[in-house]
Amino acid sequence: MTDATIETTNVVAREKAAYAKSHHGGSKAELLVHAARASGRGVFSIAREARRFKKSKAQLHLWEYVKFGLYDHARHTEAERAEFVTMSLQNRCLHAVNDLAWFGVTEDKWNSAKFLEADGIPVPQTIAMIDASGRRYHGGQGVETPDQLRSLLTGGVEFPLFGKHNKGLGSVGVFIIDGATDEYLLVRGTGEMRYDAFFRNIIGTDAFILQRFVDNCAFLQKYTRTTATVRMVNMWSDEGLYTPAAVLKLPSSANPADNFWREGNLLCSIDPATGEILTLVGADGPELKHMDVHPDQGAAILGQHLPHWEALLKVNAQVAELHRPLVYQSADIALTDDGPVVIEVNAGSSFTLPQYASGKGFMTDRVRGIFKAHGADFL
Repeated sequence: MTDATIETTNVVAREKAAYAKSHHGGSKAELLVHAARASGRGVFSIAREARRFKKSKAQLHLWEYVKFGLYDHARHTEAERAEFVTMSLQNRCLHAVNDLAWFGVTEDKWNSAKFLEADGIPVPQTIAMIDASGRRYHGGQGVETPDQLRSLLTGGVEFPLFGKHNKGLGSVGVFIIDGATDEYLLVRGTGEMRYDAFFRNIIGTDAFILQRFVDNCAFLQKYTRTTATVRMVNMWSDEGLYTPAAVLKLPSSANPADNFWREGNLLCSIDPATGEILTLVGADGPELKHMDVHPDQGAAILGQHLPHWEALLKVNAQVAELHRPLVYQSADIALTDDGPVVIEVNAGSSFTLPQYASGKGFMTDRVRGIFKAHGADFL
């Protein structure tokens, strides 16, 4: 048996670096040349316009200006281009409008899972917490050492299992365990790993929540075996709950998670009211590639409707109401053959994700109005 090795750098640290680099798509010169060649416009004209967007309330970086194709005036009207907004403003916005005390409810995934479960919301079954800090997890099993993990995994649990950083963002460091023996555990995409190597290279000094892997519904199984989720972007106003965007994060089966920064993962813009799939988008160098069929399966997906949509809307509303002090929030919901399962809740949401998926700006008049009404007067 050969022990699969991972670089000495801890996986979480390495993937954080990859996540940070994933957005930019090239140097300033490379981005300007790309936009000039794609549009037939001059480099200096594009550079001037990009600087104007950077200085506007949208504060778009050059890589965002290129990624959204804003250099191509035929794609959008001036009013539509003004609705695009930088990812750099999302934290400022959510801190302005949300009750910060509620961040602790969502950012600790153990606490969040218990909170949702107590309200009867369907969530993945939590098997244990892998955490060497000495923290006690009420009513749950803590795993502090490689030997304790060995005992757990060889003690009759069902595989696969999914692990994620208890306070992580962007799926950094996630893993799927497909099996285990007394000598090693089998990590999907990596292979056999001895328990001490797993703790050293994946767990490190962090805490991970270990849950039952969530299988996609039959419809989504046609496209991927990795759990796909629907990001429901939710906002509260005097008119009640408003969901300005819904995005299906469709992962490659080669990846352990659905976040778009991982190579091969796709996005679909979803009609929030009906569940209709409106777009299919992948990364293509500094820009985005819009497709009609799935690039691996060749299967049609546009115009189809996600199953269990009425049930998903009901669960999403229940989650949003439970987190009502968060004016701006989101829920990542998986669709199984038995219905929706809430994977996690976020005190906010990426501005980038719906803009990538739809090809449209997120900061519409209505969205901007809700933010400004709750204190984000800088927009």
